[in-house]
Amino acid sequence: MGQINEGELAEYLHAYRLDPSRKIVQEESGMNNTTRMVYSGSEKFVLRIYENHRDEALIRTEHAILDELQRQKLSFEVPLPVLNRSSCTITKGSSGKLAALYHFINGNRPTPELDSHLLGLGNAAGELSQALALVNVNGEIVPQYKPYYELDENHGSMSEEVLIGLCERSERLLNSREKLASLQLEREQLMVLRDKIASLPQQWIHGDIVFTNAVAAGVRVTGLLDFEFCTIDVRVMELAVALAEFPSEDHEEAIRRIALFCSGYGRAAKLTEEEVLMLPALVKLRMIDVWLHFAGRLYEGMDSDEIWLDQVERAAFVCDWIDRWHEELMKVFRRHLS
Repeated sequence: MGQINEGELAEYLHAYRLDPSRKIVQEESGMNNTTRMVYSGSEKFVLRIYENHRDEALIRTEHAILDELQRQKLSFEVPLPVLNRSSCTITKGSSGKLAALYHFINGNRPTPELDSHLLGLGNAAGELSQALALVNVNGEIVPQYKPYYELDENHGSMSEEVLIGLCERSERLLNSREKLASLQLEREQLMVLRDKIASLPQQWIHGDIVFTNAVAAGVRVTGLLDFEFCTIDVRVMELAVALAEFPSEDHEEAIRRIALFCSGYGRAAKLTEEEVLMLPALVKLRMIDVWLHFAGRLYEGMDSDEIWLDQVERAAFVCDWIDRWHEELMKVFRRHLS
């Protein structure tokens, strides 16, 4: 993302009470949104223009969650939306695109190369899980996304026949048919587990805690970002999403990093035995969800063949890795999370 002209940017920023000499800088932008840094006097803000939907209810839910979290005493920061001239946190442009302005959280992206960041992000994830358990006690905030375990509802249009058809688009994709078949089998097994997964404790989750959605200052993790996909799901899914990032060819280092992350998480929150037992399957669920999401993007013409091929390769690798090192993983999970 990131293709937007100066006139559109000015239109959005005019909705806020900013310094007339404000400066707009393109520093980074995600796949789903256009992002610009805004320097206004001595303050710095982040303008986010939502490119993947035009649904105000989604952003209202995101901002309601953030408002609830601002009331809690967290050891890290979360995004704080800025009110526009209409005293609203959502701004609609003439193009119909929605935008929001947030106070900038100082720092840089943490890295899995630093043990302190592994521990810190794990601890922040556990602390956030505890905080989100207190959100929506009166039922006023409505989730806009289905839980991860609702694979059929979330990705039912990506049938096996459709996926096979996608594979026939190029020779490289055709060569991935064997991996596609193994992923389809994982998908079917997870669908059989649907009711068992749904019986686990449920609450609001962030749903995408990864290193690129966090902020660090020195050795400390000081912020969590991108609450766009918050929903009510099984609470252990929060951890499963994060752990799916770690599997690698160097399995000893990967398990060491998983242990550090889980140690940090376990200092803030514990899991039930049923959640611990289901955790390997939920890591697979994250990978199958991402794989099917990108299949949909390819089907709609939003991505190239290469992007989905990367997802096929990664999802197949992680699912196989989880099976191969299951026993070691369970020892780590029980040591730090029970």
